[in-house]
Amino acid sequence: MTSIGLIGFERSGKTTLFNALTGAGRPTGFSTHMEPHEGVVPAADARLNKLSDLYQPKKTTPAVLDVLDFPGAGFSGALGGGNEPPSSRLLDQLAQLDALVHVVRAFDNDAVPHPAERIDPEADIEAMQLELTFADLALIEKRLQRIADETKSMKAAERVAVDRERDLLGRLQTHLGEGGTLLDAPLSELERADIRHYRFLTERPMLTIFNVDEESAAEGAIEGIALSARLEEELRDFDDDEAAAYRDELGVGAGAVETALQETFRLLGLRTFFTVGPDDCHAWNIRAGDTAPQAAGRIHTDFERGFIRAEVVRWDDLLDCGAAVGASGAEAEAKKRAQLRTEGKDYEVQDGDVLHILFNV
Repeated sequence: MTSIGLIGFERSGKTTLFNALTGAGRPTGFSTHMEPHEGVVPAADARLNKLSDLYQPKKTTPAVLDVLDFPGAGFSGALGGGNEPPSSRLLDQLAQLDALVHVVRAFDNDAVPHPAERIDPEADIEAMQLELTFADLALIEKRLQRIADETKSMKAAERVAVDRERDLLGRLQTHLGEGGTLLDAPLSELERADIRHYRFLTERPMLTIFNVDEESAAEGAIEGIALSARLEEELRDFDDDEAAAYRDELGVGAGAVETALQETFRLLGLRTFFTVGPDDCHAWNIRAGDTAPQAAGRIHTDFERGFIRAEVVRWDDLLDCGAAVGASGAEAEAKKRAQLRTEGKDYEVQDGDVLHILFNV
């Protein structure tokens, strides 16, 4: 499952946003918990809803993201020039994630003071970036020291690969020191592959979300992705009509959370494919570039291991066929119209494909 981590300083509204996304109802405010809250977020997809309307399955299963809400106390050392780095456990947990979402406080509330006693979103962004950069620099320094120790007893012929790694790490060290991130470092595809096992934090894609008050959310006062986490959490308890009426009253448009999720999908380079039938209409996440066998493996490992071929049709073409002849004959109609095709192991699955996997194990 694809996983993202909510990070930010204390009292930024991370857990409130986590509750808005997941409905978990975790307590907010100051907390001594040091383990992340974990939940799943279903990704709303109008395409899946339309396919489900056609097939009327026993269940409809959206694609989901695994979301972890990390305690803000773990980053408190970055505020006000503190020198306490995040714990090694926290850094290890962050390194396992596919992407980070930095929740930045952009609201003022005297009852909930900012830990640095000021509201400055840009300063918080800079402080968090420094935390992640310092963590990567420490990892590089540790590895370079180990290389220095190892090479003392190596013969010249044995040092070729190690020297190459040392040169690469030295360039990364310089790039970070100049204010860059490893996500924007000028590296070849081979070098990207070489550093992947390090799981550097600044190589993780990161989305910034500004947590604003209701008035600012209504005014659109901040450029970028901005939402009122408190409002979005409250609206989870409303039915659709009540939520729409309340949004109209406040002058706040719908879709802030959905926009954030869509941007997260884009950031991760995710594509969605579908499987359909009378039992289940299901959306699945894959990476851009994944092949048909890899997509099959998302459904079941046996499907990838015994993959033979995939029958592929675009979701909207299948929908048109179903509208003409009904769900039971939709695939046959798609084949008649030459819209359903057979693809092999090298086929790169596209966003919106509907797949039927043929396999043998």
